[in-house]
Amino acid sequence: MYGAGFEDRTHLLSRIAERWPLLGNDAGTVATIKAPERFFALLDDLAIPHPVTVTARPRTTTGWVAKRRGGAGGSHVVPAARLQTRAANVYYQRLIEGRAVSALFIANGRNARVLGFSEQWTAPAPGKPWRYGGAVRPASLSDGAAEEMSRIVISAARASRLKGLASADFMLDQNHPYLIEINPRPGATLDIFAGAARPLLRLHVEAVRDGKLPWKTPVFEGAAAMGYVHAPKALIVPRNMIWPAWAADLPAPGERIDKQRPICTVLARAGTRRRAKRLIEERKASVLAIIQKSKGEQGEQEEQRRTRKPRHEETEYQHAGRAIGARPHR
Repeated sequence: MYGAGFEDRTHLLSRIAERWPLLGNDAGTVATIKAPERFFALLDDLAIPHPVTVTARPRTTTGWVAKRRGGAGGSHVVPAARLQTRAANVYYQRLIEGRAVSALFIANGRNARVLGFSEQWTAPAPGKPWRYGGAVRPASLSDGAAEEMSRIVISAARASRLKGLASADFMLDQNHPYLIEINPRPGATLDIFAGAARPLLRLHVEAVRDGKLPWKTPVFEGAAAMGYVHAPKALIVPRNMIWPAWAADLPAPGERIDKQRPICTVLARAGTRRRAKRLIEERKASVLAIIQKSKGEQGEQEEQRRTRKPRHEETEYQHAGRAIGARPHR
């Protein structure tokens, strides 16, 4: 079972499938979904609305973004004007303003079922205005928008013969959904959809291996959110760091995290979307404070070790002083 990171390396999926059963979409399916000239042509055939997308650099770049083929996480998305020449691994898309909404769904190669919707937000950084920041569920949607996005997902999943858990990213412009991309594998929002009666990964395996889909949509209580904690500056993860229970994807003790790179994921559950998202912001700040405090305590301990005589040496010195009738130095 695989997650992100293979969309621009589908040959690795082929290599893996030579030795082990692949619990997910095969390399050919992933390559089709992530090839803009093929994917958006398929959407045109299905009459699915999407941003205008081209592989050649537009003559006028105002209002366009450039994306790396197979990119994930939003850090690869930049204003098209920033690229002076065409790059081989880049395509261009008309920028659509609106709310970013993702549909989590499960498919069996013949049909699909939407499990839920989440709303995403960005965590802009220098040179990365659309870097992915986190997501909260449930998304605030009208019945019409939810029904239209479900129709789009089922249509695209059937035509692509997708299998297993996947997600579809939309931009919602005044309740009109535009499909941006499909991620043909389990994604970052799985954590906020945990807690149903049947584990999502079990549904994933059943859909891939047996072609089974849940006969009804799972129920997810309350609201949940997840967010990435990014390093404000380069740092070393303290070796004495004690992580809270709501932190996940943890780095190794002593690992170096470069500036603006993710440190970990924080999770939150609450009664409302607003409270869940507020908890995420509080916990992001808390992680950075804990790292700073742990770093300070670790530095003090190391300084004490450097300046303090080992206890056994001090005892031997005092013993020698008493033996010759001298007062030991303090």
